[in-house]
Amino acid sequence: LQAQAQQTGQETTAEVSDVIQIGKVVGDEKPEDEYANPSAVENNVITHLNASVRLASGSDAINLSKASYTLSSGGNASVVNGDASSNDGIALYPVQGFEKSNVSIVSDQSDLMVVRFNLSAIQGISPIEESKKVVLIANAPAGGTTYTQLQAPRRIKQYKSYIL
Repeated sequence: LQAQAQQTGQETTAEVSDVIQIGKVVGDEKPEDEYANPSAVENNVITHLNASVRLASGSDAINLSKASYTLSSGGNASVVNGDASSNDGIALYPVQGFEKSNVSIVSDQSDLMVVRFNLSAIQGISPIEESKKVVLIANAPAGGTTYTQLQAPRRIKQYKSYIL
């Protein structure tokens, strides 16, 4: 009974303390990798979101490939698996820190990762139009949740990036 109580306490602590901190989110109208095929992307909409993430203060290491992300816009929502190897809608890019052997685990507050969402490749979500709101929710594997509401600019110009 005592062991079960300790395990429940540890799970609750992990759920509360293991949180992904979402920093700046940059939206791209037409990302660099798609300049070669301009007809592949719609104009004047945000097609990709680049969210900088790190560990929240006091969090244990989090494997971002086991996290999930919920994107919601215009009454539609979609849950995105963090495993970039099995999902075209997400990519993970280490910015600073990280052990070379495992680049999907943020283990220190100095580790910074960019999680890139390809909105055209995520079923149930459309690229973000001018002035529209989008909600990004990051769910750590232990259950900690971070909620961020963003808004696209009033005017989205071709080939531009915007801090949302």
